[in-house]
Amino acid sequence: MITKWKRWAFYILLVMVIAIITTSCAGKSRLAELLRSDPQAEADHATVMSPAAGTATGSSKAEAGAQQVKQEADQTKLPVYTKEQLKAYPEDIRDILSRGKLRVALYHEDRYPFFYVDAKGVLRGSDIELAQDIALKLGVEAEFIRTAPSFDAVINQVSTGEADIGVSKLSTTLERAKRVLFSDAYLNLKQALLINRLQLAAIDHEGDVHDPLALIQGRGDRIGIVAGTSYAGFAHDLFPRQTQVGYGTSTQLFDAVKQGDVLAVVYDAFEISRYLKKYPAVSLELQFMQLDEQDDDIAVAVNPRRYHLQQWINTYLHMEKKEIRKLLERNDI
Repeated sequence: MITKWKRWAFYILLVMVIAIITTSCAGKSRLAELLRSDPQAEADHATVMSPAAGTATGSSKAEAGAQQVKQEADQTKLPVYTKEQLKAYPEDIRDILSRGKLRVALYHEDRYPFFYVDAKGVLRGSDIELAQDIALKLGVEAEFIRTAPSFDAVINQVSTGEADIGVSKLSTTLERAKRVLFSDAYLNLKQALLINRLQLAAIDHEGDVHDPLALIQGRGDRIGIVAGTSYAGFAHDLFPRQTQVGYGTSTQLFDAVKQGDVLAVVYDAFEISRYLKKYPAVSLELQFMQLDEQDDDIAVAVNPRRYHLQQWINTYLHMEKKEIRKLLERNDI
């Protein structure tokens, strides 16, 4: 038999349960009302509640990769070495570990998707991620020196010791190798020509346009390049008898061949392809020709007094080959 006090206890418990449920529903209703009236509050709430909080929804693969590298760097506590521990390393490595920073030379203009400043003013790109990971694996921070007015100036900064390395879509050449140490190539591009169709037709007296390279080598005149790049040497090797005309930027280079100031330009196939995709109509005026036999190997330039660092970077490139491939793919390279 249920006693009177037990019935009262049951009623009180029932009232408490109803009150809790009512309060919870009212709180959710109030929250929903608040979120509807304040879009920013709704966004903040979604960020907190989402299981993917911290990952930029809708961001590109490249940005996600850069964010991952940054997060790893932020979460990794860099080692602090004692003087005794530092003695175990070669002098060129010991110097960097003592400083706590790896100085990285970078060309001052953007070269998307290799290195560029995004809309928020953040330095991003495949070369940026690569340099940051090299520094992270070495046990220091990456410090970017972005003052070089040309790619040759990047080489100068590395060769004189202003920077430890250069990671700046740098082509390996024999001339540059006299001044810096190069790592193994981490990317292989191809050289290419962009040719003014009207000018090419004007020198085609015998119907040889099926072989534009030979035709230009035999009868061509002015060849354009971007000054201060490896393509000055590449163009000279391809067209030793032609007049070489240097331009300050790739935009000026492409404008020059389009306007007929030069018969053709020599540049890397990746950059020319990007230009043609951006302005497809120019294909009516300009002819693209990839030179499959002409390689453009991209590597890390290392200060010539840092031999052990160069060897360490080569080891890194070998061991991280798969991850570097993924990095390049994330950046659509």
